[in-house]
Order: sequence, then structure tokens, then C-alpha cells
Amino acid sequence: MSVLRWLAAWLGAIIFVCIRNTCRLQTHDDPRPGLRGRGQGYIYAILHAHQIAAALTHGEELCGTMVSRSVDGDLIIPICTLNNIRPFRGSSSKKGQDKGGTRALTQVIEFVRSGRPCTMAVDGPRGPRNHVQGGVAKIAEATGAHIVVTCVIPRRRWILRGTWDRMQIPGPFSTFDAWFSEPIDPGSYDDLEMLRARVEDVLTALERSSDPSEATIASRLVGGSRN
Repeated sequence: MSVLRWLAAWLGAIIFVCIRNTCRLQTHDDPRPGLRGRGQGYIYAILHAHQIAAALTHGEELCGTMVSRSVDGDLIIPICTLNNIRPFRGSSSKKGQDKGGTRALTQVIEFVRSGRPCTMAVDGPRGPRNHVQGGVAKIAEATGAHIVVTCVIPRRRWILRGTWDRMQIPGPFSTFDAWFSEPIDPGSYDDLEMLRARVEDVLTALERSSDPSEATIASRLVGGSRN
């Protein structure tokens, strides 16, 4: 990463922290107190479009996440660093070349086994939007952690309409609405594909109820990507 891009990434992260300090958080149907009370580990499953809002509002002492080895990944690292998020770098194999995805997945599994939560942008790093990749199911199966599907919606925001995920940029003096699903127990599913599909269904339904206008556009994007 060039020096200018590195400086821009850190400047952006500092600006986002300043924005966070002008905002407030409203949670809805939050299952985390109950999970923590009985010592049950959990994983956040979020949309790639919600990464910035989720990073600013997770409220954990320390949270892990997977970050791709890409330009986008380079830009998200400073946001992670300033918001108590430990990034594990790696991307899925491409044209037979391992880009660190297997190692990063192993590191996240070890991190969750240590009792810490992690956040997975489950349709990243390349989409299609709302299509859940298999990593979150693998982590849940390996650790027994429950999956908490989460949508974090800033009421004031800019949406990058030219990006595949319609990335959301929080605005200052906003309220972040964090909507949570019921925890998904990996032990209730016979195989990884059933678990993955369940996360996808719950994520789609949660976005429809919490952010219907974006969910409608997302359904068109997904439909177009499958044609």
C-alpha cells in the first residue's frame, strides 16, 4: 500500500471515530446479555455493506474479524485498530493460489475458542450481495459459537451506489439502529450447507424488516447477478 493510501486510510478511520462520538446506538432484540450470562460464545454475521457501522458500534472489549488481502482490506484495517477489533488477514483461493484464507480461518477459530466474539461480513469480499459464504458456518461448527445475524443501520448515511454491496457510510449526529436475530445454534443443523442457507435466509429477512428500501434494491442486485 502506498504512503498516500495508508495516510488516507488512517485519516478516514479517525474521522469515523469522531463521527461515532456524535452518534448514539439503539439496540433491538439484543440476545447478547443472555448469551454472555450462560457463557455461550457467538459470532456476528453482518452484510459487507454494514462493515463500518458495525465496527463503530460493536461494544465488545475485543472482537475479531477476517479482512481480505485486497485494497479494500487495507482500508478497513485502521478502522479495526481504532475500534478494538483484531483483524486476521486472508482471502479465499483464486485460480488455485492460496491467499491466506485457510490460515486466517484457523486463526479466527482459535480466537473464538478463547472466548472472544468475531464479526463476519458474510457476503464478502466480492459478493454477490446477501449471498452468504461458507466461512461463518465453518467457524460456528468448529467452535460451537452461536451465530447472531445483525443489521446495523445508521439513520443518517451515504450509500455508495456504484459499489457491488452499496456500502453505507454513517453520517454525523445519527442514531445507529442495531437489529439482532435470535441466535442460530450450529448444533441444530445436519450439515454446513443447511446452516449456511439458514444464515442467508435470516439475514435477508432481517434486512427486509429493518431496512426495507435497501433490501428491495438488494434483491434486484442478487437477481441480476444470477442471470
